[in-house]
Amino acid sequence: MNPLILLTKKNLKLLIRSKSSALVVIFAPLLIILILGLSYSTSSQFGLNIGVYSDSFTEDVNTFMSTLQEQEFKIVKYEVSIDECIEDIKLGFIHACISVPESFKITENKPKEVTFYLDPSKINLVYMIQETLASKFNLKSQQISQELTQDILNKITQAKIDIDKRIEELNSIKGKSTSASSSTETIRANLAGINLTATTSTYNTATLTELKENISAGIQTSISKINDAAAAIDDVNLTSAEKTPIKNTLSETNTTLTNTLDTLSGNETVSFDSISSLISSLEDDLETNKAKLSAASEKISASTLGLNSATDTIKQSITAIESVESGLGTIKANLEAQKITEETISAPLITKIEKIGQPVSFLSYIFPALLVIVIMFSSLLLGTSLVMMEKNSPAFFRNYFLPLKKGTFIISIYLTNMVITMIQILIILGISLFFLKDNLSVIFLIGLVLIVSSSVFSFLGMGMGYLFKSEETGILASISLGSFLLLISGVILPLESVSTAVRKITYFNPFVISEKIIRELLFFNSSFEAIWLDLLTLIGFAVVFFLLILIAEILVNKHVFNHPNKNKKQVPTAVKRKE
Repeated sequence: MNPLILLTKKNLKLLIRSKSSALVVIFAPLLIILILGLSYSTSSQFGLNIGVYSDSFTEDVNTFMSTLQEQEFKIVKYEVSIDECIEDIKLGFIHACISVPESFKITENKPKEVTFYLDPSKINLVYMIQETLASKFNLKSQQISQELTQDILNKITQAKIDIDKRIEELNSIKGKSTSASSSTETIRANLAGINLTATTSTYNTATLTELKENISAGIQTSISKINDAAAAIDDVNLTSAEKTPIKNTLSETNTTLTNTLDTLSGNETVSFDSISSLISSLEDDLETNKAKLSAASEKISASTLGLNSATDTIKQSITAIESVESGLGTIKANLEAQKITEETISAPLITKIEKIGQPVSFLSYIFPALLVIVIMFSSLLLGTSLVMMEKNSPAFFRNYFLPLKKGTFIISIYLTNMVITMIQILIILGISLFFLKDNLSVIFLIGLVLIVSSSVFSFLGMGMGYLFKSEETGILASISLGSFLLLISGVILPLESVSTAVRKITYFNPFVISEKIIRELLFFNSSFEAIWLDLLTLIGFAVVFFLLILIAEILVNKHVFNHPNKNKKQVPTAVKRKE
């Protein structure tokens, strides 16, 4: 048979000669994949705790918070100060803080600013938060853009409706103006038709002069004859008593005629017929003028009514014009009030990302995880290797008969592991001082955390050594355990992506606790008061693991003494292998 095949079969037999070795080799990777698959096989997307701060939690803010809760985020309200939320990020209670304005309504053409506060040291989580929340803010920004566009369209539609009303009013004004124009035209025609021309009849005044002269001549003749008659009465044989009444009558007549003559002096008349004709002509002219004046009065009255109607129509037109002017002014004011530009409509929300902690390089962000990885694997492998060396040494069986407590051997292995680990810690921290000069004040606390973390991982590695028989299997189990702790630590995949039940368990992962403490010390310069609880948890883990190993050691001792023959056969083999 081919020697290569024989050697391969021999190696396989050595590898699986122990059931525990076979289980570790075959099922450890499968178990890790199974656990990870179950952990990340969840319908819920994220387990993020988002802190929201606003000056006032208005309806807009509450609606936005409800939108985030639809994504299965846990929302924590901060009403006092954003600094309180930032402090909770540093302590790991909150993954991100969002400072939102109290209203998302755009005013004065200024986009609303939303500020994210993130812990940049959680590299993979930062991008997940940004991508997740960005979709929500893009949706909110789109909604605000739609509201702004709809508001503009509503104003344009309202302006169209108002303009239509103003057009109707203008048409009414036009009709009223046409009516007023028609009325004034009728009034003008009526006034133009008024005949106020004076009568131009010629009156013959010579007739009056002639009549006056004739009457005057007749009166003078009558006066002369009356005087002659009075003189003749004196010659008549009458008594004085009879003469006196006659003379008196003649005297009165004479006086009357004299007065009449005085009245007619300077006037010319001819006859009463001529005078009557003249008077008739005057009456005709007066009647004609009277008719003209009556017609003019009627037309003036009608014109007055028309002017009153035209005045009312003009007043209504003025009122309608004022209404149109006011409506157009309102439309103008509404359109001028829309000061939102296209830049604001396209980007009504501006997101600003604030990184908390000190600005450092990318290497510094992953430095806590690298520190814990190095300490974890070195402690696991050293713990397993030292236990395996102790178990396979020729003095392994004789140690059971030494007058020492069983915990002494465990502590000696632990101290050996810690001496080597402390040397590694001193070298690592010494080198890190070149690029972590600002963290010199917390470097001793970091060293203390690393020592406690190394203790936890050392006891885990020692447990692997006591659990398995062969050194190869123990080391493989330690590597598998370290890989498993690393995979569920959040360094490779964020813990917020696993199911809720597994997430609660992973928070007690020693790797997670150690990395969290170192990150808080490096980036936030946290004091001992801020980390003592997590540090006490690690110390508790170390104590518990030590007690478990002590119990396992006692059980192994009982097993050795209960099977002395089997142990006697194993001792010479160990001695021979040692020789």
